[in-house]
Amino acid sequence: MLTFRDDAVTAVILGIMQDAGLPHIGCTCARCTAAFDDPARVAYAACLAIVDTRKKRNAEERGEGAELRRETAKVYLVDATPDIKFQLNLLAGVLGTKPQQPTRLRQPDAVFLTHAHMGHIGGLPQLSKEAMFVHDLPLYATPPLCELIQQTRLWSPLVAELDFRPMSGGESVDLGDGLVITAVPVPHRDEWGVGTVAYRIQGPNQSLLYLPDIDSWDEWPEAEATLSSVDVALVDASFYSRDELGGRARWPIRW
Repeated sequence: MLTFRDDAVTAVILGIMQDAGLPHIGCTCARCTAAFDDPARVAYAACLAIVDTRKKRNAEERGEGAELRRETAKVYLVDATPDIKFQLNLLAGVLGTKPQQPTRLRQPDAVFLTHAHMGHIGGLPQLSKEAMFVHDLPLYATPPLCELIQQTRLWSPLVAELDFRPMSGGESVDLGDGLVITAVPVPHRDEWGVGTVAYRIQGPNQSLLYLPDIDSWDEWPEAEATLSSVDVALVDASFYSRDELGGRARWPIRW
């Protein structure tokens, strides 16, 4: 379980792996075999959390109780990976529990989705009534991705509990007190035509770009300007060159 300062906005890397994490399902390479044998070698799919504890400090100064102080901390998740239950558990100390259910974590304050691939939306079903059972959870995504999720009948119980907030590329969400998240369109394989975005996160003191997937820097004319405009950039680094693919076909796959 992670701990946080009580007066800051903190970006927390909750995972760095490809969509299926480590170990990778069906893989018998040395790294995956080692991870199957040793839980300490397990690594989660790429995910970021933004934790804002500044209001928590204000609550402490007013002498409010510990449980209320936890609730005043804001936790925003970027992508809902297949490892979401483990990743939320890392944030248990700042999430706190539901007021009427002291053995259950409260839900994050919002989820931002980058795109529709498995590693980025595969955790959404675990937010449904069979598992975490969220209520009115704000979900930010491109308008076509919001529509795709809403039209997926298999997820209809979950859809009823989400507060969809369509967010087109270039649009920003002001989360208050100098914390702003902006969707940045990037080129990435797009089987459903819903788009892919990175997120530029402007905090009170520094800025960060979170870009977990991109197909080609050459296909993104704004790359240099965008990367130069932030203090920290977390970017897709799955492969340094085609030589690392081990003879496998290069993405995108033809469907």
